[in-house]
Amino acid sequence: MGSKGKIVGAPTVGVNIGSSLIKVVEAKPGKGGINITALGIAPTPPGTIENEVIIDPQTLGQAVRTLLKESGITSKRCVSSVAGQSTVVVRIIEVPKMTKKELGETMKWEVERHVPFAANEVVMDFQPIDRPIMGGDDQNMEVLLAVAQQEVINKHVETILAAGLDPVVIDVEPLAICRSLVDAAKNGEMEQTIAIVNVGAGVTELGIYQSGLLAFPRTLPIAGDGITRALSDTLQISVEQAERLKREKAVVLLDRSAALNPHMGFGGPEPVADQSAPVASAPSNADDDLGFIPGLGFGFGADETQAAPAEAPAADLPDFDVDLGGGMTGMPFMDFDLNEPAAGAPQADIPQAAPITFDGASGLPANVDGGPSPSGVDDSVLADFTQEQIYDAIAPMLSDLIMEIRRSIEYYTSRFQSQPDKIMLCGGTSKIRDLDKLLQAELGIPVVLGNAINNVPVLSRTLSQEYVEEVAALFPVGIGLAIRDMIGD
Repeated sequence: MGSKGKIVGAPTVGVNIGSSLIKVVEAKPGKGGINITALGIAPTPPGTIENEVIIDPQTLGQAVRTLLKESGITSKRCVSSVAGQSTVVVRIIEVPKMTKKELGETMKWEVERHVPFAANEVVMDFQPIDRPIMGGDDQNMEVLLAVAQQEVINKHVETILAAGLDPVVIDVEPLAICRSLVDAAKNGEMEQTIAIVNVGAGVTELGIYQSGLLAFPRTLPIAGDGITRALSDTLQISVEQAERLKREKAVVLLDRSAALNPHMGFGGPEPVADQSAPVASAPSNADDDLGFIPGLGFGFGADETQAAPAEAPAADLPDFDVDLGGGMTGMPFMDFDLNEPAAGAPQADIPQAAPITFDGASGLPANVDGGPSPSGVDDSVLADFTQEQIYDAIAPMLSDLIMEIRRSIEYYTSRFQSQPDKIMLCGGTSKIRDLDKLLQAELGIPVVLGNAINNVPVLSRTLSQEYVEEVAALFPVGIGLAIRDMIGD
């Protein structure tokens, strides 16, 4: 941020590519602050991503290019994100205090200890964590270690180039989501401890942030797709019908929770321990017991590059370097300094994703979250299911999700002797009505719906305010990517 509060930075496109959806956001700095000038959503083309790795960059890139055009986005400068439960690893580790040079050597050994793939096929980054609560006389230091497979980065860059964009930064989702929901907020969130629960299609990403600094990351395998499958199996309907039923009629029935599952409802486990009460320290291997990582990749600022040996980039990619910079707030993971401008990829005949349409009866646009509703599906049968039947089918999955969130918060509380001030809930599945109320009742912590649009307004002549509000839960990551260089010190 420039002097006298002036917002600086060039117009930027944030590209968030998921296994189910592609989200794009265009942000521009202005005299009154940062504005979102365009945004768009499209289903990810089938067969372009497999096991969290892009396998068809050209087709996926063309889909991104088409979405950019349909959304009216003209900027080429791009900040995108990488993530993956098995392709990106992050650890918060504790080591004795040492110099930067010593730490660089130590991290090379830590990569071999903590990643499930060959150390010569990765890009690695790390950053010491300087928390205000830590004393200067501590003998140890916390370090964030992030490792990504080289293949993931190569395919990702190919996709961005095929979309005709100029990739200037590859970020990671937990940092981007904090940027839009915490850093850009105006209600004192930067002075609080915030837990962000992003319930996506394949996974739920949970991050706890102290004053805008990551303190605890975890990826939970329970998310929207599992809820849809539970509906499909229990009610004996197709997955496509279950997805539509979830979007249009799913609602949490608080008065049925205790009867359906002893672990849910107001008679379930005690809320997270009071932060004023003494709590035993967590065992040293507690992070492993929680499935602590793989799944969330985080980036860090540093004065010099520290990378594990990696295979050379694909031959058709411009050469790039890992250029690490910035501070712990808004810190990047990998800033790719490409030696050539982005080249437009050749046009190809590919199946175009169906345009996003707004369904006023649903909690989401009509074909968001589960992809486009397939043609020919007889949805008349869906009208026969009651809210009680639907909730009974999804309640066990919600119970499992809440249990994992509770375990994560309890681990954090035991380690830091405090609990989050509030939870922000976002992601497509967060649109299930009263899910926030259920979380609050079960966890004993205030829960609010995370809405980055409240922090960074959308100024578009083509998007109605109603539509923007409906899709807001899907865009915290994309907005955080787009505004990356427009906020901070």
